[in-house]
Amino acid sequence: MNSRARKNGHASDTPPLLVRLDALGKSYNEAGEEKCVLEAVDCSFAAGQFICLLGKSGSGKSTLLNLISGIDRPSGGRVFIREQGCEVELTALNEHQRTLFRRRNIGIVFQFFNLIPTLTVLENVALPVELASRDRKGHRRAEDLLERVGLGDRLDSFPDRLSGGEQQRVAIARALIHDPVLLLADEPTGNLDEGTGDAVLKLLLELSRNAGKTLIMATHDEDIAGLADAVYFLERGYLVSHHVQAPSAKRESGVGRALGRDAKTATAQ
Repeated sequence: MNSRARKNGHASDTPPLLVRLDALGKSYNEAGEEKCVLEAVDCSFAAGQFICLLGKSGSGKSTLLNLISGIDRPSGGRVFIREQGCEVELTALNEHQRTLFRRRNIGIVFQFFNLIPTLTVLENVALPVELASRDRKGHRRAEDLLERVGLGDRLDSFPDRLSGGEQQRVAIARALIHDPVLLLADEPTGNLDEGTGDAVLKLLLELSRNAGKTLIMATHDEDIAGLADAVYFLERGYLVSHHVQAPSAKRESGVGRALGRDAKTATAQ
C-alpha cells in the first residue's frame, strides 16, 4: 500500500467516497503552445453511483477518464481512489504500480471495443485475470460472464466474426472479469446504432447496478445522463455539476428499467 494511503471514516448511512480529484489539471504542448484540457478539477464521486460526464467532442471527457484510471499522468493535481477502506493517491504511484492498481480495481469499456483480434472471445475476457494471476482460473468466471451477456455460445469465436454490439458486450464482460470497484466507460454506445446502443447501455447499467459498482461514463447523450445519479458537464477545461431533463419515453422504456427504478426519479446532484 502506498505510504500516502489513509483510512477514511464515513457515517454508516452515507455512501463512502470512492474517487476524489484534487485540483486535477492536464495540458499539452501543441505547436509550441500550451493547450489546457482540464483546469484544476475538484470533485468527488461516491461508491455505488452512476456518474455521467457530459461534454462535446474534444472537451476533455476521455482525458479525464484516462487520468482517473492512471493511464495518463496529470500536469498538476492528484487522483485518490479507495482500495479496501484506504484512500490511495494514484498519482503518487509509478507506472508499474498504477498498472497493478488498475488490474485490481478498475474496469474500462472503450468506444471502439479494443479487443485483441488474435484471441477468442473467451480468451479476451479472461486475459485481465490471467495477467494478474498467471493461471487460467479466469476462464470459469469468463464463461459465466459471457453467459450473462448472452454470448455463451460464442466462446471460441474471434472478434472479427462478431457484430459491433456483440463486441461491446465482450468488452463489458472483460471490464467486469476481475470484479473491479470502479467501471469507466468512454462513449460505450458511440460506435453503435441506436437500437444496439440502447441494448448495450441497458446491459452495462444492469450489470454494474446489480454488482454495486461505481460507473463513470463519458457521453454526449443527455438521455443517458437523465438516468444517472449525478451529472457533470465539461466545458473549456472546467467540470461543473449539471442538471438534465428526464430521458425521453423511448429511452426510459428501453433502458430505465435496468436501474430498477423509474428513470424520471433520477436526480442530478
